[in-house]
Amino acid sequence: MGVHRALTHDDCQMRNRRSWWELPISIVLLGGALVHALRFQHLPDDAYISFHYATNFAAGAGLVFNPGEYVMGYSNFLWVILLGLGESFGVSAPALAPVLGVILGWGILAIVYLYLRRTYGGILAATAGAALLVVNATFAFWLVGGLEGPLFGLLLLAGVVVALDVESDSPLRSFVGLGVLFGLAALTRPEGVFYAVPVGGYLFLHRRDRARAKRVAVFLGTTLLIFGLFTAWVTFYYGDPMPNPFYAKFHPISAELLERGGRVSRAFLVAYLGVPLVVIGLWALATRLRWSSKGWLPLSIIAAFVVFYLRVGGDLQAYYRMWFWVLPMLALLLGEAVAVFSVGRRRQVISAVLTVGLLAASLQHSFRGSETGRVVRDEAFVRGAVLIGETLAKQHPGATVAANNVGALAYASQLNVLDMLGLTDRHIAKAAGKEVGIPAHESHDGAYVLDQKPDFIFYGMPKRYPEPLSLASATRGGYPSDQDLDRDPRFAREYALDHLRLPDGQFAPVFRRRDYVRNPAEAR
Repeated sequence: MGVHRALTHDDCQMRNRRSWWELPISIVLLGGALVHALRFQHLPDDAYISFHYATNFAAGAGLVFNPGEYVMGYSNFLWVILLGLGESFGVSAPALAPVLGVILGWGILAIVYLYLRRTYGGILAATAGAALLVVNATFAFWLVGGLEGPLFGLLLLAGVVVALDVESDSPLRSFVGLGVLFGLAALTRPEGVFYAVPVGGYLFLHRRDRARAKRVAVFLGTTLLIFGLFTAWVTFYYGDPMPNPFYAKFHPISAELLERGGRVSRAFLVAYLGVPLVVIGLWALATRLRWSSKGWLPLSIIAAFVVFYLRVGGDLQAYYRMWFWVLPMLALLLGEAVAVFSVGRRRQVISAVLTVGLLAASLQHSFRGSETGRVVRDEAFVRGAVLIGETLAKQHPGATVAANNVGALAYASQLNVLDMLGLTDRHIAKAAGKEVGIPAHESHDGAYVLDQKPDFIFYGMPKRYPEPLSLASATRGGYPSDQDLDRDPRFAREYALDHLRLPDGQFAPVFRRRDYVRNPAEAR
């Protein structure tokens, strides 16, 4: 505590002399985050699932993927509601989502910078923490990635900062407000309620008396009340307390599942040249792991995330999506490490040099590595899926479709789409026989798909090609859901390979039901 007080006092004496730096630093940080994000500008297929729910919500069909089918095929309720409100005012979800993401990302940067500036006084610590986010490709990519990461990250960060600022004599309403923040986080992603546990532990351990125990109970109770009311509504509205993707992705804990989570985690660390571990190490060295360090709470959030991440077996979306919401915790750790170490001119220079090195090591991942090529391929796929959906809707209005990777296809076509991976289909999500494989691509029940008699089935990913494909090429590879179709004789008997001719001159292979009758309006 003495170190922190001395730092704050010394740096506050210099605050007025250095205040003219604040504006240019803010412009560089906020502008840098925007420029970095605009390098990507990619909306992945999963984002379009949320967009489709938002569109149906705004149109009055309810929070549904297919009108009349009440399945919670999303796990980001608050984000979908925000996008749905935008759609209600005429702003499309694909246009609104990146704008909201950037604004929320700026909010994250502002909280990190202002918290470190206020707590430790010096500009160097605040700038180092915020800059660590600005140069991070995961942070930049998912600012404009269309999903809930920026909203969830902002709420989680705000909750952590409020908890760190709670004083011994803080009124009860401060803990109610803290509970509201984590309650809103839980409405954004269900695991938000999980992160309230380390926060409650931190608050209690730093003042173990009856008054603090009461306040922590109020905090946790408020969080659970909000989450409980939401869960009750979800159960009433959808007939199930959990989001459907939970069932589609869930596996019993196993060595194989943990190994997959560990493999993805290692890939994240390698991609950033070990910077996250270096930051934690520098914080540990600078603070000497004093119990009075505020970094224990961000560190506990990171630890809780890693436990959760390993338990679910990781996530394979581009640029390590789930790590987005713990990156601000690393920024807080770096800021504290720089502040505690940088006592005196010589140490300030050393801190600045180390920080620049960490920033450079992080930034390189935006320009090298497998993720850059993957984003190009994903963007081409989404553009193609949108074109396929638009063409399908124009040529076959009213048709029913079964497909994998259904987000962009369903959003663009507005047709009734059966998700063969089960993210938006309750039966397939809970079907037996799922094995650990590609996250979110493991659920399957081909017999059930054929029982629904969809007019069209897309085998594998709905993609476009320069020339029509042969039957062998069109059925090469595929997910477990497609392999089910191969094993069922009804597929070959009832469906024939066809191709959609797209406006760009390319072809999309699709299996058409042999007895399908075109819509009379289309035939005219």
